[in-house]
Amino acid sequence: MSEIERWVERLLGDIDAAGIADATIVLHGSAARGQYVPGWSDVNLLMILDQLTPDVLDRLRSALTRWQQDADAIPLLFTRAEWSRAADAYPLEIAEMQTGYRVVRGADLIAAARVRPAELRLALERELRGKLLRLRQGYALYGGRPETLAEGSRQVISSLLVLLRGLIVLAGGTLPADPAEVVAAAAELAGFGPAPLSRMVTRRLQTDWKLTREEFADLLAAIEQAARFVDHSTHGEVS
Repeated sequence: MSEIERWVERLLGDIDAAGIADATIVLHGSAARGQYVPGWSDVNLLMILDQLTPDVLDRLRSALTRWQQDADAIPLLFTRAEWSRAADAYPLEIAEMQTGYRVVRGADLIAAARVRPAELRLALERELRGKLLRLRQGYALYGGRPETLAEGSRQVISSLLVLLRGLIVLAGGTLPADPAEVVAAAAELAGFGPAPLSRMVTRRLQTDWKLTREEFADLLAAIEQAARFVDHSTHGEVS
């Protein structure tokens, strides 16, 4: 049994001990894809219950406290009524869940969630342009310090892969499992050079690499083109 499996089993036992019988619990992201990297990856968990009143939260406290100690994370908490209407508010997050998840308790409520392409497109464009703005700010501040710039850029890789998977989903492409292949597939669809992002993905576990000015310029160009591609997409169809 893997470390994550032990954590999940402990959580389920704690929830049973708390008398919570109506929970749907879903592991999603890298842990569900079999790509979890200790010390790097997040352990993403979704919990959906009939109610989330203060009384229910009080009963969950011990289970969630231990989960936080184990996984260094807190599950997303939704009521069933909230989840049934969540796709328009969280299109990118739900589309990302649907790319890799495992139901560990309850019914599969992920597959039934309907993400509208127009809402996914808007969320993707907003997040890509936000990423671009923050990277520009980072370069303006730390462009003279390659180590700091590299570390800041390294820290955006996980969230950038989420956006690239969303881009592939929006375009109706086939979603690869391997992160480097995700970059290549998104690059082919959106028309940007994959090399800068591929280098970042392959070196994401290294802490001693430097990012040159040219590499950073290539990174910005790739994200600019990805944002442009999404901006010119309409309801999931590329115009």
